[in-house]
Amino acid sequence: MATADELNRGRMNEIDRYVIQSNMEDLCQELKKSDVLITNMFSKHIFNSDDIDMIEKQLEKNPRQGIKEALKCLMASGGVNAFDVFIDCLNKSGFAHVAEKLQIDRKERTEAMNVEAKLPDAVTTPPS
Repeated sequence: MATADELNRGRMNEIDRYVIQSNMEDLCQELKKSDVLITNMFSKHIFNSDDIDMIEKQLEKNPRQGIKEALKCLMASGGVNAFDVFIDCLNKSGFAHVAEKLQIDRKERTEAMNVEAKLPDAVTTPPS
């Protein structure tokens, strides 16, 4: 039987990775005081012990580097539900304004991709 860690490991989906990567600068700035957030994500099995060790090493160097490492771990191995858990943890950790911005960006990106998917292929018609 698979453990919660095994079920939650794996790459985040494309849209969610795009949203986090596009907001990386703001996230690094906003989440400087993130101890509670990182602990919440560990308790939700988004981060494992190895992730926490890497994140803590970076936090010791510089809070910005620690957040950047946490976001890289989230995108690379947090799993398909990681974005939703991240949003929940942001809300519970006092970063509701950040969660709201990410959710708006995610909705806009999803809508844009849906529109792109519905566009017909360009067909050139010979001039008459």
